[in-house]
Amino acid sequence: MLRTLIHGNNKGVHAELGALLNRPPFHPRFDDPDRIAQHRRTYAQLKAINDWAGSGSALLDDRERFFSMLSFAATVNPSLFSAAQSHYGVSLTSVKMLGRPSPALDIVIDELDRLDSVATILITEIGVACSHMSVETRAEYDPLNDDFVITTPHRGACKFMGNISLDGSAKTAIVYAQLWAGGQKHGLFPFVVPIRDRERVFDGIHIKALPGPTTLDLDYSVMSFDGVRVPRTHWLQDSATLDREGKFDDPLKGSDARLVRSLAISTNASTATSVAAASAARACVWTALRYASHRKTHARLGTDRTLIEFRNQQGLLLTALAEAYVVSSFARKLVVQQSVERTADEIATVPWAAVNRLAALTKAICVSGAGDVVRHCRNASGSHGCLGVNRYGSYQDLTDAYTWAGGDNQLILIEIGRQLASAPLDFPDDAAIPDVIDSVNAIQRLARFEERRQYERVTAGLTPAQLGDADFSTTWEPRLPALLDLARVHGARLALDGLLSHDADGAEGEALLALAKIYAINHFGSSLPYAARDRMAFSAYDVIITHLDKLLDAFELTTDMVPVPMAQEDYVSAYAGGLPIANL
Repeated sequence: MLRTLIHGNNKGVHAELGALLNRPPFHPRFDDPDRIAQHRRTYAQLKAINDWAGSGSALLDDRERFFSMLSFAATVNPSLFSAAQSHYGVSLTSVKMLGRPSPALDIVIDELDRLDSVATILITEIGVACSHMSVETRAEYDPLNDDFVITTPHRGACKFMGNISLDGSAKTAIVYAQLWAGGQKHGLFPFVVPIRDRERVFDGIHIKALPGPTTLDLDYSVMSFDGVRVPRTHWLQDSATLDREGKFDDPLKGSDARLVRSLAISTNASTATSVAAASAARACVWTALRYASHRKTHARLGTDRTLIEFRNQQGLLLTALAEAYVVSSFARKLVVQQSVERTADEIATVPWAAVNRLAALTKAICVSGAGDVVRHCRNASGSHGCLGVNRYGSYQDLTDAYTWAGGDNQLILIEIGRQLASAPLDFPDDAAIPDVIDSVNAIQRLARFEERRQYERVTAGLTPAQLGDADFSTTWEPRLPALLDLARVHGARLALDGLLSHDADGAEGEALLALAKIYAINHFGSSLPYAARDRMAFSAYDVIITHLDKLLDAFELTTDMVPVPMAQEDYVSAYAGGLPIANL
């Protein structure tokens, strides 16, 4: 079934989550100019989700249920997704995975489970790019009190983008800081730090709210620490030890290995982001295709025809539909993957690929693909695509924000591109462009041909010694655009392979093959003759139009979940209902 490609076998969760839409926090309010009220509404929605789940820990214990919730959150309110994945997927997961069990830490977990305090991660610092690699916030061990003192040593080390500035809202942060003991630095570790309760900000913590609306609008801030004491139990020490004399030991040898382990939760974050991006893509193209199927035009190129009948609209919207299906399939593969694919303990450029290469690549491909879907849908929707009431802007905000958040996509792709270029070529020497792409085999041959072409572009003129060079300033810096293209094509090929491996036959198989053709032409077809590209694309469009209702039904979206005027059967009444109209 098509729905299993999108949602897996987790039946019933959509109906349960859909029932939340009847609760007051989820009632649509698109025109409230009060940012603070919107922030409070988002956290009220988070509380409703937590009540539905029973507890944060219960939600994390059921992987399918957890990621179904995040898909729902991204669809109804992208800001809610951002708050939810930070609280559950990053912060609570960090405490449970890296914390040493203790009664004090159990209290923290209970508070987060009940959502008595909303948790967020504080790692990024404002002074330098890629601050994850050189965090300067200090956590100095005090042997007299057997605790840690967290300090911001200078303005450049202020933490950036934490959603902690809303008055009256209790917040807890997972603060990443360099551990110092006995005058020595021992690596990057997370610490649980209560930031504020409903009455006040705690001593030694200074918060400056960032003004103005932002992408994924939450109560973002810049903040600093001035001698904030944190008990030993709040140190998420993992396998490291530190005695009262300040003697430190870590079975993970080297700062890179500890950084990779401390960021292990980024696998959860990458999966969450992939799921959210795919959800945003589906909501956008579902909205745009419903609208294009109803709206007629009086343009003289085709009076009184629906928009979807025109090839230019099909080119935008059916390409977007193919992209939405492929990234949804790719994200689902990451959800069902249970193990963490560690790539290396040493980091060449950025840590994300070292933590989990597949997760980082999936995140980059899904976010980029979803961003393309939003742009295609907005272009196809005319002035309606500019209106906030139709949510395109909110979904674009999500894809824009997570292009950088959770690992910068360009840096992820550059690192993976270098890894690919440094490995032996594993494509057949006789790879050639197929004459037609009318089968799974032909589509895969086209993708492999394009990936080989990009590999040869990157590696042209390099010696074996240079291929193993991790120094980006010499061998690789001049080839950064080519590295990006190689990693993109590689990721797109893996994503398409996932769609093609889905077990479907009959009408569903025919529809998926047509989607795969469209995706392949878009991502791997630059070497195809224009006439052949157009001919193959148009034939695929015709197949998709035949099965369009079935393909959209698999998304399991409703106008309650996406309550935008464009998606309504009668979009005119959705816009103008209630206005007095003269009867002529």
